[in-house]
Amino acid sequence: MISIKGNRARLCDGITRRDFVRVGGLGALGLGLPQLLQAEARAAELAKKPGKSGKSPKNCILFFLMGGQSQLDMWDMKPDAPEQIRGEFKPISTNVPGIQICEHLPLLAKRADKFAIIRSMTHHVKNHAPAGYYALTGNAPKRDVNNFGLNFDDYPALGSVVSLMSPTRKPVPSYVQLSPSLVGDTGIPMPGFHAAILGPQYDPLRVVTDPNDPQFQVEELSLPSGVGDDRLTARRSLLQIVENEFPLLQEAPGIDKMSQFYQRAFNLVTSPEARKAFDIGQESPKLRERYGRNLYAQQCLLARRLVESGVRLVTIVWGGAINMPADFWDTHQGNFSKQKDKLLPIFDQCYSALLDDLEQRGILDDTLVVAMGEFGRTPRVGQITANGGTDATGRDHWPFCYSITMAGAGIRGGQAIGKSDETTYTYEERPVTPEDFAATVYHAMGINPRAEVHDQLKRPIPIVRNGEPVYELWGSTGKA
Repeated sequence: MISIKGNRARLCDGITRRDFVRVGGLGALGLGLPQLLQAEARAAELAKKPGKSGKSPKNCILFFLMGGQSQLDMWDMKPDAPEQIRGEFKPISTNVPGIQICEHLPLLAKRADKFAIIRSMTHHVKNHAPAGYYALTGNAPKRDVNNFGLNFDDYPALGSVVSLMSPTRKPVPSYVQLSPSLVGDTGIPMPGFHAAILGPQYDPLRVVTDPNDPQFQVEELSLPSGVGDDRLTARRSLLQIVENEFPLLQEAPGIDKMSQFYQRAFNLVTSPEARKAFDIGQESPKLRERYGRNLYAQQCLLARRLVESGVRLVTIVWGGAINMPADFWDTHQGNFSKQKDKLLPIFDQCYSALLDDLEQRGILDDTLVVAMGEFGRTPRVGQITANGGTDATGRDHWPFCYSITMAGAGIRGGQAIGKSDETTYTYEERPVTPEDFAATVYHAMGINPRAEVHDQLKRPIPIVRNGEPVYELWGSTGKA
């Protein structure tokens, strides 16, 4: 994974952009576009095999709300339930008869015809890291524990599969992740965002800086001053000499992985299209204000720029290091005050702005938009504390029945799919699993959910097991 941070671009192994230039751009030869030759070759091979869904391929913006949004306080309110269940918030009517959402989402209530709510998401994993992995890959984790970290045999992220099977043909990355460093409760990097079994060449480009910062500029992707075309050409020639004269060097441990990162770094810093896509300063002040002048809002705006430029999948992560110190959507304490004062107003503004902006630019039908967490929150208010007591202001983790929203890509808005019981303790109708969700994303993006990929040992691996697209999103009960 390549990360862009501050005034320096840093690779996942701690190699800075300056180091990249100093070593001469190892592995920078052989590519004219940001997608890797290997990705292109794999994509060409896959194009000859069953792998397409039959749908016109779409792009995707996946807004991942780390910690888990409360279904009862946002999308699936139960005003007739006891107070300890229904909580403090009141439902309001939307512009779709029969659908109500939280009073603190007034902008989205006016746009309910643009998105669909799935109110019967369900799985069994209660801890953040494994639940996030499950939600973001569509494949169940082997363990449900706090210290669930990255593993070489993890299933790949949705964006990594897209990078392999349906990469962009434009000189921009196929898969971008907008987020800070992500770790779980125990400080272990969170899985679910990486290419894992596919290899690091399909990892996302991860941008960790704040697009709301005035210093966030496209120059972050350019070569350092003093390195022009002549020097870059000379270093390419030097690399050819090294490769020709020292063939055993290519067999050294780690060289192949380094080469893959350098290839991606080289193409990013030499692509005018990529630099333009990340230049959020080109947007009008009025539009930036409409989204909101904060980190997550400007990430939404940047995501729109990226998919418009050809990036296939952008993941925006509203999160970071869980409970260190911010808890984001993990509202164990102060569930109602945090949502009312810190979370819902920002979310309502930026998410509604994203939908409006995509529609006004004529690309909503070509862009799948998802807002989701790894699970929901407990039906009953009252958090059990570490010392065995209770905190009456919070909701705990609840994967058994929760809600997400999906829009764009031809999805019929203004509908609620699935049904929970009177407390959202469980679903009553149309359960939708993470496997079904992943299959739905692949279907929307023109990839056959039953397709297989090959790991680095060339073993065939299904991209999702036992998942079926939620065809009702497109107004159908069967295959489109």
